[in-house]
Amino acid sequence: MYKLIIADDEALIRAGLFYCNDWNAMGFEVSAMLEDGNDVLEYLEKGRADVLLTDIRMYKVSGLEVANIIKEKYPWMKVVLLSGYKEFEYAREAMHCGVYEYLLKPVDYEQLTKLFEKIKEELDAVQHEEQLLHSIGEEEYGQILELTRLVAGAVFGEGEETWLAYAKFKPMIQNMPNKVRGIVIKRLLDLLQSKLYLKDETLAAEFEQQLKQLEFTAEAEDSSGTQLTDFLSRLNDELVTRRLIGTRSKGVDESISVACSWIRNHLGEDFTLQDVADFVHISPRHFRRRFESEMEEAFSDYVLRLRMEAAMKLLEEGNLVPEDIGPMVGYQSEKYFHRLFKKYVGCTAREYQHKKREGIK
Repeated sequence: MYKLIIADDEALIRAGLFYCNDWNAMGFEVSAMLEDGNDVLEYLEKGRADVLLTDIRMYKVSGLEVANIIKEKYPWMKVVLLSGYKEFEYAREAMHCGVYEYLLKPVDYEQLTKLFEKIKEELDAVQHEEQLLHSIGEEEYGQILELTRLVAGAVFGEGEETWLAYAKFKPMIQNMPNKVRGIVIKRLLDLLQSKLYLKDETLAAEFEQQLKQLEFTAEAEDSSGTQLTDFLSRLNDELVTRRLIGTRSKGVDESISVACSWIRNHLGEDFTLQDVADFVHISPRHFRRRFESEMEEAFSDYVLRLRMEAAMKLLEEGNLVPEDIGPMVGYQSEKYFHRLFKKYVGCTAREYQHKKREGIK
């Protein structure tokens, strides 16, 4: 039974919505009848709900304000807005805030019934997905949820570095059963799209069009997860280019800061100085001089340092064998990676990992 909240500041409308359907027979339990958006938020702090059916206008906190907060704090919930004719355009714009559907007052109860039949079908599908995710083990399930949030946050410049998020994501994708992989990819893309709408609706629409041209299905995804990771990298590049997210290199020229962000985003790829200079629209010669002046470090030394630091972090944090690390930090040749690592760190990758796991300095 799915939990439904009905919210309207008019008691007669609340009662009408409650008695208009045999909610239990439809698979819904009306868990609360509330008169204001503030009441909804207080309820959700203590209990869970699956659907909110609410008026768009209430005297303290509106249904639209609640919908925005729900999208951020309770993303699994579906919000259905009721609006008068005067708020029709306003309600339609609310679809970009994550509102599932809007209905005009007076409510057409046949239309409302059909809508909730559709909602139940989707909730059933999500429940089935949850069962599949849980089937791989509770610990693994928790790791998947955390990693999905981590990757989405990294793309938007929040939390972990993009390179580290991608490095953790690829092997997990590779080792998932096909059905589970498809669910995780879908949820990640849904989360990204929700975050995009909060940042920039135009870019969100472009993102949606790009998704229609690509197939991130379990079968289409290659063994390393590269296709999806490439797409995430392009999205991060676009967010940085449009100045929708900040860069992490403070106190340096903006173009160089953007370049550093691009490098971290593409750390697992085999790129050149030319590639980075092209991204920030500076000639390679001028970029080389400007980079060294701003960063007080040669471009090649900077990239090497980031890759070696990344390799050390992966050896310390993950359950990865040293042979897996090279491609994750941009070196396809295992021999070349190990040679560079030993020269930079002073010991082999395997020795380094052993020391860290044993707590040896």
